[in-house]
Amino acid sequence: MTAAAHRPAPAAPAGAPTRRRAPGPTSAAGYLSGATDLVLRALAIQAVWVLGTLAGGIVLGWGPATAAAVDTAARAARGEVFSPRRAALAWRRAFWRSQVTMTLPGLLVLLALATLIARDAPLLATAPAAAAGAVLVLSLLHVPGIEERYDVPVTQVLGRAAVLALAQLPTTLILAAALALWAAICGALPGLVPFLGAAVPLLIAQHLVDRSLDRNEDLLARRSP
Repeated sequence: MTAAAHRPAPAAPAGAPTRRRAPGPTSAAGYLSGATDLVLRALAIQAVWVLGTLAGGIVLGWGPATAAAVDTAARAARGEVFSPRRAALAWRRAFWRSQVTMTLPGLLVLLALATLIARDAPLLATAPAAAAGAVLVLSLLHVPGIEERYDVPVTQVLGRAAVLALAQLPTTLILAAALALWAAICGALPGLVPFLGAAVPLLIAQHLVDRSLDRNEDLLARRSP
């Protein structure tokens, strides 16, 4: 597996002057500007996800839409300007791969959920279904970040995502808790769902998974046989 992005910059020679970073926002106007940029970024990501999901007929669309939205979030984190054309290209590139890496596992999650809510399901069926569903959900949260950053054989993406989720279990649990909190907020304020319902989880996942990938660069960057 080869890294496709986020290559570290070469170290500066000894004694070379270092560039000072621009100071962060220190005034109310600066914080307001940063918050406005974040909201606009979230709205753009939400639009990419919603339109991409509809373009694929929902069932086949949510996977490539998620991949395109995460690609948009990653580019925004690198300071790139939002481009609908790049988002559309990312959607097209991810369409078929995402059916294997995200849509099929997502259907398995739904099957596990159906088993859990079945009233007459025995404990021997619900316990394994709950465990498998939890592992699949935590792994799926890492799939778009791996796909955006690395070139992995399609049959190995979910396995690598599971390895990453377990290798960085504290960060994975923080991610799960943050998404559960956002779900509770949306339940209390359903008016947020059409505008930020998918964007906020995708931004959180992109940020935390990117940090996990940085900590496991050697593990995840190995070329697959």
